[in-house]
Amino acid sequence: MPTIGPGDLVRTPLGKGVVQEVRRRDLVVLIGNRSVVVAARDASLGDPPSGSKRRPPAEHPPGDDHRDRARAAADIDLHGLVVADALERVVSAVDAAILAGHGRLRVIHGRSGGRLRGAVHRQLRGLPSVRAFRLDPANEGATIIEL
Repeated sequence: MPTIGPGDLVRTPLGKGVVQEVRRRDLVVLIGNRSVVVAARDASLGDPPSGSKRRPPAEHPPGDDHRDRARAAADIDLHGLVVADALERVVSAVDAAILAGHGRLRVIHGRSGGRLRGAVHRQLRGLPSVRAFRLDPANEGATIIEL
């Protein structure tokens, strides 16, 4: 499998984009005017841009449902991550949600132990872009963030 790096054009479940940053198991990809975090395993190299590594124009493939993409950007699942990686992903997701114009973000952290939930809540208290947050009344394994 070829190595994906910054500036590469990739295909993701959310559409085509340009890699801005490579993290341990994730990529920060600019899709249109939105930066989104995508698992590296879900991305594949796209066609190289003609001439240079310039950002491609925003693309909307036929049949692409914008509501599904908006929903995907408004939920983040932290299952299986260590605390440091989870906190990094939360900050990226908050930034991406703000850029996408979402007023709310749902973070799924799980119920067992509470270590991850506690770390996420401590971090959210320090983010100026977070207006409020609370446990999801329908699922205490998730936190709803108001932006």
